Amino acid sequence: MEKRIFTVLFIAVFATMLGTGIIEPFMGIYAESLGANGFLIGLIFGSFTLSRALFTPLIGRLSDLKGRKNLLLVGLTGYTILSFFYAAADTTSSLVIIRFFHGLASAMVLPISMAYIGDIAPKNEEGKYLGTFTISFFMGLAAGPVIGGTLYDIWHMNAAFYAMGAISFLSLLFLIFMLPEINAHKKIKPSSLKTILKDKTMQAMFIFRLMNAFGVAALMGFLPLLAQKINVSVFQIGFVVTTNLLVSSLLQRYFGIMMLIALALMPLSTGFYTLLLFNLLMGFGSAISIPAGSAITAQLGRKLGMGSVMGIFNTAFGIGGGIGPIIAGLMMVAFGLATVFVSSAVIVLIGTITFYYLMKKNTEYKRLT
Repeated sequence: MEKRIFTVLFIAVFATMLGTGIIEPFMGIYAESLGANGFLIGLIFGSFTLSRALFTPLIGRLSDLKGRKNLLLVGLTGYTILSFFYAAADTTSSLVIIRFFHGLASAMVLPISMAYIGDIAPKNEEGKYLGTFTISFFMGLAAGPVIGGTLYDIWHMNAAFYAMGAISFLSLLFLIFMLPEINAHKKIKPSSLKTILKDKTMQAMFIFRLMNAFGVAALMGFLPLLAQKINVSVFQIGFVVTTNLLVSSLLQRYFGIMMLIALALMPLSTGFYTLLLFNLLMGFGSAISIPAGSAITAQLGRKLGMGSVMGIFNTAFGIGGGIGPIIAGLMMVAFGLATVFVSSAVIVLIGTITFYYLMKKNTEYKRLT
C-alpha cells in the first residue's frame, strides 16, 4: 500500500504543481497589464504565500488530529474553482483576494502530501522518500512555464488559467478514487505548535526553508519584467524558468551556494542566453540539500506530529515566498529593477550563514540522528 500511496501522491502533486507553474511566472506581466506597479505586483505574489504561511500550521495540526485525505481533496477543489476566478479578475484588488484564497488551498496540498510521505517512509529512509517525492514538486513547476508561455503566446493568459483548472480537476478525481486514508496520524499525539517552535532543530530548518523561498520568490515575481526589458519573449521566459527548476529538481541531493551568486548577476543579463546561463546557475544553487532538510524534518515529525511539523516547515517557505516579493517590489519602486536581485542575493547569504550557525551549535540534532 505504501508504494501505491507514494505513486498516487507523486502524480497528483506533479499535476497540481504543473498547473501552478503554468501561471506563476507570468503573473507579474498579467498584474502589470491590470495597472499594478512594483509594490502591487509584490503584494499579489505575497498574498498567496503569506496566506499559505498563515494557514499551513493550523491545517497540518488538523490533519494530525482528523486525517489527511479529506483536507487534500478540499485543497484541490479550491485549486479547480479558483482557476475560473483568475480568468474573471479585472482589477489588482480582486487578484490579491483570489491569490489569498489560492494560498489557503495550497496549504492543504503540498504540506499534507509531505506528511503522508513522512508517515509511510521507513525509519532512516526519510531523506530518500522525501527527496524523491520533492522531485514531483519541482518537476511540475519546471514543466509548467513552457506550457504557460505557449498558451500565453498563442491565445491569452485566460487559456493558462483554464489549463490550471482542468489539471487540478483531474488530480482531484485521481485522489478521490486512488488514495487511501492510512490513519497514521492516530499513532502519535501531536505536540503543541509552541512546543514545536521551541525545538532548536525546527528553528534551524525553518531558516533553511525560508531563505530558499525568498530567493525563488524574487526570481518568479520579477524575472519576467527583467526579461522583457532585454527583449526576451514570453515563451523564452517560460523556457528559462523551466530550465532553472528542472536543474534544481534533478540535483536535489547536492548542495550549492550558486543561488545567491546567480541572483546577484541576474541584472547583468543582456539577452536570452545570458539570462538562461544565470538561471542554470541558480538551478544548481537552489538544489540546496532539500532532501536532507526534509529528512530531518520528518524525523522531528515522528516525535512531535508529522502534519504539524511539515506544516511549520512549509510555513517557512510561505513566509519567505510572501515577504520576498513585497520587499523586492519596494526595492524596485525605490531603487530600480536591478536592485531586486542584488538585495535578494544578500538576504539569501545572511540566511545561509544563520542556518549553518544554528546547526553547528545544535547538539539536539545530533541526539535526534
